[in-house]
Amino acid sequence: MKVPDGQFSLSPHGSLSSQQVDKLATEGWATAVNQESANQESANQESADQETRHSEAILPSQGVYTVLIIDDSETDRAIYQRYIQSSNVASCTVIEADCGELGLRLCRQHPPDLILLDYMLPDFDGLEFLEVLIGSMTLLPPVIMLTGEGNEKVAVEAMKVGVRDYLVKGDLTPQSFSQAVQRVLSQQALQQLVSRQQRQQRLMTATALRISQSSGLEDILQATVTGIRELLDCDRAIVYKIKPNLEGAIVAESVLPGWTVGLGTEISDTCFQTGDGLSKYLDGYKTVISDIHHSKLTPCHVRMLDKFQVKANLVTPIVLVNAETQEKVVWGLLLAHHCRATREWLEDELALLDALAVQIAIAIQQSEFVSAIKSRASELAIANRKLISTMRQLKERNQELDDFAYIASHDLRAPLRAIANLASWLEEDISDKIPDENKQQLQLIYQRTQRLDSFIVGLLDYSRAGCQRLEREPVDTHALVLEVIEAIAPPQIFTIVLPENMPVLNTYKLLLHQVFSNLIGNAIKYHDRPEGTIKIDAQDMGEKFSFSVTDDGPGIDPAHHQKIFGLFQTLNSRDTIDSTGIGLSIVKKIVEKQQGSLSVDSAIGQGSTFSFTWAQ
Repeated sequence: MKVPDGQFSLSPHGSLSSQQVDKLATEGWATAVNQESANQESANQESADQETRHSEAILPSQGVYTVLIIDDSETDRAIYQRYIQSSNVASCTVIEADCGELGLRLCRQHPPDLILLDYMLPDFDGLEFLEVLIGSMTLLPPVIMLTGEGNEKVAVEAMKVGVRDYLVKGDLTPQSFSQAVQRVLSQQALQQLVSRQQRQQRLMTATALRISQSSGLEDILQATVTGIRELLDCDRAIVYKIKPNLEGAIVAESVLPGWTVGLGTEISDTCFQTGDGLSKYLDGYKTVISDIHHSKLTPCHVRMLDKFQVKANLVTPIVLVNAETQEKVVWGLLLAHHCRATREWLEDELALLDALAVQIAIAIQQSEFVSAIKSRASELAIANRKLISTMRQLKERNQELDDFAYIASHDLRAPLRAIANLASWLEEDISDKIPDENKQQLQLIYQRTQRLDSFIVGLLDYSRAGCQRLEREPVDTHALVLEVIEAIAPPQIFTIVLPENMPVLNTYKLLLHQVFSNLIGNAIKYHDRPEGTIKIDAQDMGEKFSFSVTDDGPGIDPAHHQKIFGLFQTLNSRDTIDSTGIGLSIVKKIVEKQQGSLSVDSAIGQGSTFSFTWAQ
């Protein structure tokens, strides 16, 4: 079945040219009669449109068949011709031979689509003719044998060697003859269709295998165009990629020797830039042209195709679909070029091209997806290298900080202790010889050196907070808080309330001890009265526990809630309350290293509640 787009009929094996027929007639080998039915001109008129949508109706093919009549009776040959002309059999080119030798020569030169063979020939009988013909041809054309008298034995032998029908001349009628010819031609057309489909299926499988074995998009496109050229038996197959500016380039090509190579050629086709351009392809439009010089193509388009020697072509779009928006976009075109002659394309050929265009679209989208993954992987690799470098630098800085902590612990604290001791000794030795003002100054020296020593100790504690190499262990938080209270030794008039059921956690005891020690110690240290109440609470939050320490002290202005967690930050004068301003910084650092959070809820005159979360 052809795509209705040209004025040339398609013959399964082709037809003799007028020069060949004239030659045969001149040499006396045969006479030829070209039958053109009345409806052929009508069909040619209807096929004036050269471009069509695949969705339009597909008309049955009116093929031109070559029929070879081999019969020594000129009268019988004329009868058969008349029967063919008067029947509804598809258009036929009839060639005659009056002997077996001439018939063999004609079969070898131009294999016919049907042989009408007389059994009794001057030089062969029908079976002998078939024996010689089978030995000289790869594929035996369909044969109808005719005989003057019926002979069942001959009929059986004829059928054995491949004769399609056996007719007795005396019983022939125009109707029975036409039916036999039509039946054999239909069978032959069906066999050719099946054979072509099987060949296409084999090539399709081979093409799919080549595509699956191809590593990159370029290889996939090349494998596809090679397969298309073989599948369609055309002269060139190309993939044309369309750029955003609607110009394009040939990015893959398979072309037979002798025809222009177009791979890499940049093409500016203005037909995409005017009118409906590419939008028609989004609606399923395909172009089918059997003769570019009898088409609706613009003159400049025809000239461009002439440069590539194209006489007929098929065009189907390569359409991609955005996975997120489902928006369609024409990535490019898949084209088949026939250069050796004009050509009427069959419907299944267009379907094959269409199916491969879909496969190309899938391959392109997969390639783009893989490319995006590789690009992302490359970005992640670069980021990972930077992260490794940063971690290495951080490790070096931490080591430097540890070195500094060692120096601060040993080299700075020793002189401070010496100064403090010296001030204390002086006060003891000469206290009765110096005025009170000097005594106060010596006392101040002693206090300030002690405070500086506390700063250094606090700084060391902060640098090491959460960094110790510890082992997890079951920790009874109720018992832990009691240990903290005992170590702090609060005034007797202070009340500390604990809930009855506090959890047992599998955690780092030393770190949790530091957190509770700082929070409870601060609640006592910064309280504005000699007596006060501190309440400890614990709540199960699922994967974490939330602990809180609430006091009824002076409270903290909300404006300072963030400030108090900073290093060396304190809201009271250090001369009023001995404080380094490091405690809450240590608490915050420890809690966050345990993937928890620390917060404060407080206002002036309403006490304070410090809450933190801790993994179970």
